[in-house]
Amino acid sequence: MDPVTLRTDRLVLSIPEPGDAEDVVAYANDPDVIAYTSVPVPYGHAEARQWITEVVRTGWATDTRYDFGIRRTDDLRLLGTIGLFGFDGGAAEVGYAVHPDGRGHGYTTEAARRVLDWAFAPAPEGLGLVRVQWRAIATNTPSAAIAQRLGLRFEGRLRLGVAHRGRRHDQLVAAALRDDDRSAPTIWPAS
Repeated sequence: MDPVTLRTDRLVLSIPEPGDAEDVVAYANDPDVIAYTSVPVPYGHAEARQWITEVVRTGWATDTRYDFGIRRTDDLRLLGTIGLFGFDGGAAEVGYAVHPDGRGHGYTTEAARRVLDWAFAPAPEGLGLVRVQWRAIATNTPSAAIAQRLGLRFEGRLRLGVAHRGRRHDQLVAAALRDDDRSAPTIWPAS
C-alpha cells in the first residue's frame, strides 16, 4: 500500500521521513520509551535511519506494518509514532511511543483514535479490520490509561507474559472490535 496521511483537528499522521531521524533519536532515548519498548540501546542516528528507511518503508510496501509519525498541525515536528503491526486474518496490534514534549496534551489518544477509525473502516477508506489489540508491560500505566481512554476492553493479565531487557514482566492485553462502542473510556480491574 502507498503510505496514507491521516488528520485530526490538531494532528497530521504521516509516514516518518529521513529528515525525522533527529526526532526519532530524541524520543527513542527517553527513559520511559526504553523502559517499555524494544528500542535498541544505545539508539543513534544510524538506528533511526535504518528504522525509517527499512522497517517503516518496507512495512508499507509489503503491507506488514503501517507506522505514522505524530505531528502537530502547527509545526509538523515529529513528536512520536503510532503503528499497526502483527496482522493476522483481519486483526492487528497497535503500539505507540511519544517524546516527553508530546505527553500530557492528549495527542497520543487523539492519534490512536484516528488510527483505530482508519483500521476499522471498510476498504478502500480503511483496512477493514475486525480487531485491534494492545499489549504492554503491566507497569506501563500511561500506555494503559491511553488504551482505556480509547475504549479498549481489558482482556487479561499474562503473568510473566513478556520478556523485556533480560527480565520477565507481567503483560496487560486489551482490544477493540470493529463493532464495539469506543465512545467512552472503559473501566479495567485494579491491578
